[in-house]
Amino acid sequence: MSKPQRRPAPRRAALFVFLALIGIAALRVWIWQPERPSGEPLDDGYARAVGAVHVHTTLSDGGGTPEDVAFAARAAGLAFVFITDHNNQGARAFEGYHDGVLVGVGSEISTTGGHLLALGVPDPAFRLNGIPDEALDDVRLLGGAAFAAHPLSPRPDFNWTGWELPGAWGLEILNGDSQWREAGWPRLAWSGALYGLNARRALLVSATRPARLLERWDALLARRDVAGLAGADAHARMALTRRLSLPLPSYAAMFGLMRNHVLLRAPLSGEAGPDLAAVLEALRAGRSFMAIDALCPADGFAFFAERDGERFAMGATVSAGPGLWLRAGGPAPAHTEYVLMRDGRELLRAPRLDVAVPGPGVYRVEAHPAGSDLAWVISNPIYVFDEAAAGSRRAAAAWPEAQEPPTARRTLDLAGFGPEFDEGSSVQRVVDAHGGRTSGPAMLLRFRLGQPKAGSSVHGWCALVSREPRDLSGFSGLTLGLKGDGVYRLWLQVRDRNPLGSDSGSETWLASVRTSPGWQRVAVPFARLRSLDPHSDGRLDPEQVTALGLVLDELTVKPGTAGSIVIDELGLY
Repeated sequence: MSKPQRRPAPRRAALFVFLALIGIAALRVWIWQPERPSGEPLDDGYARAVGAVHVHTTLSDGGGTPEDVAFAARAAGLAFVFITDHNNQGARAFEGYHDGVLVGVGSEISTTGGHLLALGVPDPAFRLNGIPDEALDDVRLLGGAAFAAHPLSPRPDFNWTGWELPGAWGLEILNGDSQWREAGWPRLAWSGALYGLNARRALLVSATRPARLLERWDALLARRDVAGLAGADAHARMALTRRLSLPLPSYAAMFGLMRNHVLLRAPLSGEAGPDLAAVLEALRAGRSFMAIDALCPADGFAFFAERDGERFAMGATVSAGPGLWLRAGGPAPAHTEYVLMRDGRELLRAPRLDVAVPGPGVYRVEAHPAGSDLAWVISNPIYVFDEAAAGSRRAAAAWPEAQEPPTARRTLDLAGFGPEFDEGSSVQRVVDAHGGRTSGPAMLLRFRLGQPKAGSSVHGWCALVSREPRDLSGFSGLTLGLKGDGVYRLWLQVRDRNPLGSDSGSETWLASVRTSPGWQRVAVPFARLRSLDPHSDGRLDPEQVTALGLVLDELTVKPGTAGSIVIDELGLY
C-alpha cells in the first residue's frame, strides 16, 4: 500500500502568505478612519451646523422610521436632518428636536420632468403638482425652497429636464443614490466586500467628482444665482426582490459619507422653529458648502470675500472693484489643493487661497486632496458683479408675472354641469344667479373627498361633469373664474373620442388649476392638457369632445378634505 502524498511545503507557505495578506488588508480596512485635518483656521465670522438633506423613511420607500433617522443622525454627529419622503409629509408631526438633532420635514415631489426636493413647505390640503413648472410654483407659493434632485442620475426617469424653467430653484450637486449608480460594477463589488468591515470606507470607494453636473451647474450660474447642496438620498433599504430587502446602506453610514455645512449668523438655539428657519435660509441662499466628510471632517473649511475688513460669505453678491480679496483654507487633509473656479473655468490652484479678485464673475472653490480627483469640498459660489449685472441675474431668477387670461369668445352654461362622486365622497352643486365675480351667475361646489377603504383599489373622487357632446374646433382653450374657501387643486378634464381609449371608447385629457381665497381668472390651453391613458392616440380632438369636468381626487387634495369652490364664467377662447 502506497503512502499518501503530502502537500509540498512551498504550496502551504504560499497559501499562508496569501491568507496573511488578506488578513492584513482586512485589518487595515477595519481600523481605517477619516484623516484628521491639519492647518491654521480661517475665520469667516459665522457659526456652523452640519447636517443631511434628502432622507426617506417607511412613510415612503425607506427602511427606517423617523425615530430611526434621528437616532442615526445623532450617532453620525449631525446637528440637523431633513426627511423628504416621496410625495408626502407624513413625518410632519415628528418635526422638531429629537435626541439633540433638529429634524425638518419636506417632500421629494415626483414630476414629469424629474424629482424636486421641497424644503420648508407646510403640509397643505392640496397635493403638490407633478408638472415641473407648477410644482415649482407650488413651492414658491408655500414659501419653501426647491432643489432639483439627482438631476443627472444614470437612471433616465430620475433625470431633471426642466433646466430652462423659471424661478430660483437650486441643484443637488452631490447625491448618494447617483454616486453608487455611476460607480460601475467593479467598484460596487469592492464597496460591497468592504461594507461589513468598515461602512464609511466602503461608501467612500464609490464617491466621485460629479464632473458633468458641475458643468451644468456652471452653465446655470452664468445666468442666475443657483444654490447647490448635497443630498444623502438615504433609504436604509436595498431591495433584492419585491418582498425582500436589506437595511443597507444604513442611515448612519450615509450620514457619514457626504454632508452639508451651513453658515449661520448665530449658533443653533435649541428652539426648533427659529433654528429650522435659520438652516433653511442658509441652504436657500447658498450660504453653505458640500463635503465628503468620510474622507476628512470639513468643519473648518472657509471661503469668503473680504474688502476693508468686511467679509462676504458664500451665496453673497459683492460689487466688483478694487480692494476685494477671495480667501479659502482652514484645517484640511495633508497636501490639499484649493482650486478657484471663475465662471466655470479653473483660475488657479494653491495650498491656500488669498487672491485679489481679477474682475466680475462667479467664483467657487473645490478642495482636492493630494493624488485624488475626488472633490473633498465643493463650495457654493460668491458672485462678484456691479449693480446692473446683479439686477439682470435677479430678474433671471424671478418668477414670471401672471398674464391676464384671454377673453372668452363663447360662454358655457354652468347649469349643464351635474355632480358625480364615488360612494365615499360627496358633492353639492348650487347655482347662484348673482354669485360671480361681477354679480353674474356662478356655481358653488361643496365637496368632501372620502377616505380610501383599507385594501380597496378604488380612489376617492368628486366632480362636476357635463356629458354633452361638443365641437370645440376653432378654440385654443378654456378659461374660468374661481375662488375657494381654501387653497385646493382640481383637474380640468376634457374627454374626446378614442376607440382604443381605456374609458369606454374615450380618452381623458387633463390639467390642474389651483384655487385661492380670492377671485382669479385662469386660462388652460388645450395644448397644456395631458393624457395618462396607455392607449392614447397622441392628440386631443377638439371637434370630438364627449365630456367636460371639474374633478377633485387623491392626486389633487388629501382624502378627508372638505371645502367649497365657486366657479364662474367658464368659457372658450
